[in-house]
Amino acid sequence: MRLSPWRSEGGETQPTLEEERAERMRQNWNLPMNEFVPKPPQHLWRVGVFVDVQNLYMCVKSVFGHSKINYRALRDFLTRDGALVKMVAFTCYDPENRSQVDFMHALALMGYRVVAKPLKRMPDGNIKASMDMEMALEILTSAPYFDELILVTGDGDFAPLVDYLARMGKIIKVIGPDRLTSPDLIRACDQFINLTQIEGIFME
Repeated sequence: MRLSPWRSEGGETQPTLEEERAERMRQNWNLPMNEFVPKPPQHLWRVGVFVDVQNLYMCVKSVFGHSKINYRALRDFLTRDGALVKMVAFTCYDPENRSQVDFMHALALMGYRVVAKPLKRMPDGNIKASMDMEMALEILTSAPYFDELILVTGDGDFAPLVDYLARMGKIIKVIGPDRLTSPDLIRACDQFINLTQIEGIFME
Protein backbone atom coordinates (compact mmCIF):
# COMPACT_ATOMS: atom_id res chain seq x y z
CA MET A 1 0.00 0.00 0.00
CA ARG A 2 1.31 3.48 -0.84
CA LEU A 3 1.43 5.37 2.43
CA SER A 4 3.34 8.36 1.09
CA PRO A 5 3.39 10.21 -2.25
CA TRP A 6 5.68 8.88 -4.96
CA ARG A 7 7.09 10.22 -8.21
CA SER A 8 6.25 8.88 -11.64
CA GLU A 9 8.83 8.44 -14.41
CA GLY A 10 7.97 11.95 -15.58
CA GLY A 11 8.87 13.33 -12.16
CA GLU A 12 5.30 14.22 -11.13
CA THR A 13 4.26 13.55 -7.54
CA GLN A 14 1.51 10.92 -7.36
CA PRO A 15 -1.09 10.74 -4.57
CA THR A 16 -1.18 8.02 -1.93
CA LEU A 17 -3.96 5.43 -1.92
CA GLU A 18 -5.51 7.24 1.05
CA GLU A 19 -5.53 10.51 -0.89
CA GLU A 20 -7.05 8.75 -3.92
CA ARG A 21 -9.80 7.28 -1.72
CA ALA A 22 -10.55 10.68 -0.19
CA GLU A 23 -10.74 12.28 -3.63
CA ARG A 24 -13.20 9.64 -4.86
CA MET A 25 -15.37 10.23 -1.78
CA ARG A 26 -15.31 14.00 -2.36
CA GLN A 27 -16.41 13.49 -5.97
CA ASN A 28 -19.15 11.04 -5.00
CA TRP A 29 -20.46 13.33 -2.26
CA ASN A 30 -19.80 16.59 -4.21
CA LEU A 31 -17.62 17.92 -1.38
CA PRO A 32 -15.26 20.90 -1.75
CA MET A 33 -11.51 20.20 -1.76
CA ASN A 34 -11.01 21.42 1.81
CA GLU A 35 -13.89 19.36 3.24
CA PHE A 36 -12.81 16.74 5.78
CA VAL A 37 -13.50 13.17 4.66
CA PRO A 38 -13.90 10.86 7.67
CA LYS A 39 -12.16 7.51 7.76
CA PRO A 40 -14.39 4.45 8.03
CA PRO A 41 -14.61 2.86 11.50
CA GLN A 42 -12.10 0.10 12.14
CA HIS A 43 -14.76 -2.38 13.28
CA LEU A 44 -18.49 -2.25 13.87
CA TRP A 45 -20.06 -4.80 16.20
CA ARG A 46 -21.76 -7.26 13.85
CA VAL A 47 -25.03 -8.86 14.89
CA GLY A 48 -26.89 -11.60 13.05
CA VAL A 49 -30.60 -11.94 13.86
CA PHE A 50 -32.52 -15.05 12.83
CA VAL A 51 -36.30 -14.99 13.24
CA ASP A 52 -38.39 -18.17 13.35
CA VAL A 53 -41.62 -16.61 12.10
CA GLN A 54 -43.59 -19.87 12.17
CA ASN A 55 -42.69 -20.62 15.78
CA LEU A 56 -43.49 -17.08 16.93
CA TYR A 57 -46.85 -17.18 15.20
CA MET A 58 -47.85 -20.43 16.89
CA CYS A 59 -46.62 -19.32 20.33
CA VAL A 60 -48.38 -15.97 20.23
CA LYS A 61 -51.57 -17.49 18.86
CA SER A 62 -51.72 -20.12 21.62
CA VAL A 63 -51.18 -17.62 24.45
CA PHE A 64 -52.53 -14.30 23.22
CA GLY A 65 -55.21 -15.37 20.76
CA HIS A 66 -55.52 -13.02 17.80
CA SER A 67 -52.58 -10.77 18.68
CA LYS A 68 -49.85 -10.47 16.06
CA ILE A 69 -46.14 -9.73 16.25
CA ASN A 70 -45.19 -6.18 15.35
CA TYR A 71 -42.04 -6.87 13.33
CA ARG A 72 -41.32 -3.17 12.98
CA ALA A 73 -41.12 -2.87 16.78
CA LEU A 74 -38.87 -5.94 16.85
CA ARG A 75 -36.60 -4.37 14.23
CA ASP A 76 -36.40 -1.10 16.16
CA PHE A 77 -35.50 -2.99 19.34
CA LEU A 78 -32.77 -4.98 17.59
CA THR A 79 -31.15 -1.97 15.92
CA ARG A 80 -31.34 0.49 18.82
CA ASP A 81 -27.65 0.22 19.86
CA GLY A 82 -26.10 1.27 16.55
CA ALA A 83 -24.47 -2.06 15.72
CA LEU A 84 -24.29 -3.45 12.18
CA VAL A 85 -27.36 -5.71 12.21
CA LYS A 86 -28.41 -8.24 9.58
CA MET A 87 -31.92 -9.63 10.07
CA VAL A 88 -33.20 -12.81 8.41
CA ALA A 89 -36.79 -14.03 8.74
CA PHE A 90 -37.71 -17.66 8.00
CA THR A 91 -41.27 -18.58 7.11
CA CYS A 92 -43.49 -20.98 5.21
CA TYR A 93 -46.40 -19.67 3.19
CA ASP A 94 -49.38 -20.63 1.07
CA PRO A 95 -48.78 -19.28 -2.47
CA GLU A 96 -52.54 -18.95 -2.94
CA ASN A 97 -52.95 -16.84 0.21
CA ARG A 98 -52.46 -13.23 -0.84
CA SER A 99 -52.18 -11.94 2.73
CA GLN A 100 -49.24 -14.27 3.42
CA VAL A 101 -47.46 -13.14 0.26
CA ASP A 102 -48.08 -9.50 1.22
CA PHE A 103 -46.74 -10.22 4.71
CA MET A 104 -43.43 -11.48 3.30
CA HIS A 105 -43.19 -8.39 1.11
CA ALA A 106 -43.82 -6.18 4.15
CA LEU A 107 -41.02 -7.93 6.06
CA ALA A 108 -38.63 -7.27 3.20
CA LEU A 109 -39.56 -3.57 3.16
CA MET A 110 -38.81 -3.40 6.90
CA GLY A 111 -35.25 -4.58 6.30
CA TYR A 112 -35.54 -8.31 6.87
CA ARG A 113 -34.09 -10.73 4.36
CA VAL A 114 -36.88 -13.26 3.87
CA VAL A 115 -36.15 -16.97 3.42
CA ALA A 116 -39.39 -18.72 2.56
CA LYS A 117 -40.78 -21.89 1.06
CA PRO A 118 -44.33 -23.04 0.23
CA LEU A 119 -46.30 -25.10 2.73
CA LYS A 120 -46.15 -28.83 2.08
CA ARG A 121 -49.50 -30.61 2.05
CA MET A 122 -49.20 -34.24 3.13
CA PRO A 123 -51.29 -37.13 1.67
CA ASP A 124 -53.23 -37.40 4.94
CA GLY A 125 -54.33 -33.76 4.62
CA ASN A 126 -51.98 -32.37 7.25
CA ILE A 127 -49.74 -29.42 6.47
CA LYS A 128 -45.99 -29.42 7.10
CA ALA A 129 -44.62 -25.97 7.85
CA SER A 130 -41.10 -25.99 9.24
CA MET A 131 -38.02 -23.93 8.41
CA ASP A 132 -35.80 -25.39 11.14
CA MET A 133 -33.29 -26.94 8.74
CA GLU A 134 -33.00 -23.82 6.59
CA MET A 135 -32.60 -21.61 9.64
CA ALA A 136 -29.96 -23.86 11.24
CA LEU A 137 -27.91 -24.02 8.04
CA GLU A 138 -28.05 -20.25 7.60
CA ILE A 139 -26.89 -19.70 11.18
CA LEU A 140 -24.03 -22.19 10.90
CA THR A 141 -22.70 -20.86 7.60
CA SER A 142 -22.93 -17.19 8.55
CA ALA A 143 -21.81 -17.44 12.20
CA PRO A 144 -18.10 -16.75 11.44
CA TYR A 145 -19.04 -13.31 10.11
CA PHE A 146 -20.82 -12.12 13.26
CA ASP A 147 -19.72 -11.16 16.76
CA GLU A 148 -23.16 -11.80 18.22
CA LEU A 149 -26.09 -13.96 17.12
CA ILE A 150 -29.70 -13.51 18.19
CA LEU A 151 -32.27 -16.26 17.69
CA VAL A 152 -35.88 -15.13 17.87
CA THR A 153 -37.65 -18.38 18.66
CA GLY A 154 -38.87 -20.56 21.49
CA ASP A 155 -38.02 -23.85 19.77
CA GLY A 156 -35.87 -26.16 21.91
CA ASP A 157 -34.59 -27.95 18.80
CA PHE A 158 -32.11 -25.07 18.44
CA ALA A 159 -30.56 -25.65 21.88
CA PRO A 160 -27.69 -27.91 20.63
CA LEU A 161 -26.88 -25.36 17.92
CA VAL A 162 -26.84 -22.52 20.45
CA ASP A 163 -24.54 -24.54 22.72
CA TYR A 164 -22.18 -25.20 19.80
CA LEU A 165 -22.06 -21.52 18.84
CA ALA A 166 -21.36 -20.53 22.44
CA ARG A 167 -18.39 -22.91 22.47
CA MET A 168 -17.18 -21.19 19.29
CA GLY A 169 -16.88 -18.04 21.37
CA LYS A 170 -19.93 -16.27 19.95
CA ILE A 171 -22.27 -14.22 22.11
CA ILE A 172 -25.68 -15.84 21.78
CA LYS A 173 -28.98 -14.26 22.77
CA VAL A 174 -32.46 -15.73 22.51
CA ILE A 175 -35.67 -13.73 22.25
CA GLY A 176 -38.90 -15.60 22.87
CA PRO A 177 -42.11 -15.62 24.91
CA ASP A 178 -41.04 -16.60 28.43
CA ARG A 179 -43.86 -19.07 29.05
CA LEU A 180 -43.31 -20.96 25.79
CA THR A 181 -39.56 -20.84 25.25
CA SER A 182 -37.77 -24.13 25.82
CA PRO A 183 -35.82 -24.23 29.13
CA ASP A 184 -33.00 -26.00 27.26
CA LEU A 185 -32.75 -23.08 24.87
CA ILE A 186 -32.74 -20.54 27.70
CA ARG A 187 -29.96 -22.42 29.54
CA ALA A 188 -27.81 -22.73 26.41
CA CYS A 189 -27.73 -19.02 25.52
CA ASP A 190 -25.79 -16.16 27.10
CA GLN A 191 -28.86 -13.97 27.56
CA PHE A 192 -32.59 -14.58 27.31
CA ILE A 193 -34.90 -11.67 26.46
CA ASN A 194 -38.62 -12.02 27.12
CA LEU A 195 -40.39 -11.15 23.87
CA THR A 196 -43.43 -9.85 25.72
CA GLN A 197 -41.34 -7.14 27.41
CA ILE A 198 -40.38 -5.46 24.11
CA GLU A 199 -42.30 -2.21 23.78
CA GLY A 200 -45.03 -2.32 21.13
CA ILE A 201 -44.31 -5.93 20.17
CA PHE A 202 -47.99 -6.91 19.88
CA MET A 203 -50.65 -5.49 17.63
CA GLU A 204 -54.27 -6.51 17.28
